[in-house]
Amino acid sequence: MEKTSSPIKTFSSSKSLDVVNIEDAKQKVSDLNVIGNGNMFKLLCKASSKEQGWMKSTKACEIPSLGCIVQVTTQQGDNIAEAITFVPGVRILEDINGGNKLEKDYSMISTKTLPR
Repeated sequence: MEKTSSPIKTFSSSKSLDVVNIEDAKQKVSDLNVIGNGNMFKLLCKASSKEQGWMKSTKACEIPSLGCIVQVTTQQGDNIAEAITFVPGVRILEDINGGNKLEKDYSMISTKTLPR
């Protein structure tokens, strides 16, 4: 019996490391498929080098009256590392260079929890 191998699908190694939101991705990625709110996570900051093949970004998703889920992504070539955490009592505000920042939202703090 002769073994047949299934074809190996290869992908382009050129990635768009400078995408900042879904609208930008639609311009740069021809076969992009988005389900739901692709802009739920807002970009806080991002740095990348296409020539060196690396990218680092920090994104946040605000949960009103509670805080933010924060995701950090680091990509070097084909290696990707991600971390995610919840930061209570903060909200997302616009910042410089088209980014955003987290700021403490004192309206979320109960006066019952403050030290006397």
